Amino acid sequence: MSEIKQRDYMFDTFRGLLILSIPMSHFTKMGGNLYGSLYMGGGFPQETLLGFVYITINVFVMQAFMFLSGYFSKKPDRAQETAFSTFMWPYLVFTVLYYFIRIFFFGSANLKLLTPPFALWFLFVLFFYRFFLKYMVKFQYLLPLSFILCLIAGQVEEFGNFMSLGRALSYFPFFLLGYYCSKERLAWLQGLKKKPVLLGLLGIALCGMTVLLMFHGPTVGWFLLKQSVHNYNMMWWEDTLLRVLVWLLASGWIIFMINVIPSKKNFISFIGMNTMPIYVFHLTLRYVIDFYGLYMGFISCLVVAWFAIISLIHRKVKSGTASARTCDVIYGIAIAVSIAAFFLLFNSGCLTSLYGLCPENKLAFYFMVYGGALICGISFVAPFWIKLYDLLIGGPVKGSKLSKWLQGPQKMEAK
Repeated sequence: MSEIKQRDYMFDTFRGLLILSIPMSHFTKMGGNLYGSLYMGGGFPQETLLGFVYITINVFVMQAFMFLSGYFSKKPDRAQETAFSTFMWPYLVFTVLYYFIRIFFFGSANLKLLTPPFALWFLFVLFFYRFFLKYMVKFQYLLPLSFILCLIAGQVEEFGNFMSLGRALSYFPFFLLGYYCSKERLAWLQGLKKKPVLLGLLGIALCGMTVLLMFHGPTVGWFLLKQSVHNYNMMWWEDTLLRVLVWLLASGWIIFMINVIPSKKNFISFIGMNTMPIYVFHLTLRYVIDFYGLYMGFISCLVVAWFAIISLIHRKVKSGTASARTCDVIYGIAIAVSIAAFFLLFNSGCLTSLYGLCPENKLAFYFMVYGGALICGISFVAPFWIKLYDLLIGGPVKGSKLSKWLQGPQKMEAK
């Protein structure tokens, strides 16, 4: 009798930690820009805790996401089959949705499907990685070529936001590293956990490099790797050396994380199994902070948490009673009343005095930035938000059906 294959929750926990880092990064940048402009004479306060958090996250988080995506793309045919429904369809849906959200916040917006807006570039790029993987891996020297292309991306001005070419080329090596990394090689890398002293020294060295980059590195925008050296006050060789340094730091962080993350099921692993609602929905809160200030951003996080709480209460009560229909009706009324109440709150004018502000006290400021990021990150995996995501993606036109249509006629299965 064959043994049942047990799930390694290390990967889910890793993804959970990574996805929680994304709102932290965005909240740090938006909150830091606001704090700097109000209290520090302008500019992001890079040489503070904000700089440490932002640089630490952005030297490895997207690289780690790409590594994990590549690691689970070892069946190129399957990766191609699911590429549209998993990545391109959500990208199209939320690009259009955020077009209207930008109009709401800023009064105008441009809809350019080949120029991915803000964080949605990740879905756009992963679609092409996975769709064309089966063809690209036929090239013998693909991995070393990807590192060369990453360096070139830092020098060519045209490799920028259009089709996210700057990021697509910059992160491609880590997608391939994940694809080529075997289970045996990964297990070998995880052997560092048996040497806690070396593992501790690695963590200290990685944090030390972040501190060095805070005071002597480029501006924080460079770490996004989305634009060439022409957009920064740098020489070509500085960009090249920094990219090599980021490769080393990202690799070091990935090795460190796979050695310290547990393999048992936990709450963070559950978050790692539901990353998409966090990824796409937190972007609205990023806009709130940018447009209305940190106080309003934190209040919006509490609103997100409220809908998460009532959905959890609904699930708990419904599972313990026979009158499921009554529970659903009450839940629907609670949602409608909550939406109306929050609409009135935000349009009553009683919060207007908080617009464009954030606390000057740094402890209060950090609490709002990172407390808000954690609140929204955790709340977006509640049933309400998962169902909303599923509704948006699987609405009138399902991505899976459109994907099958694009792939052309399929062979009829034998009955």
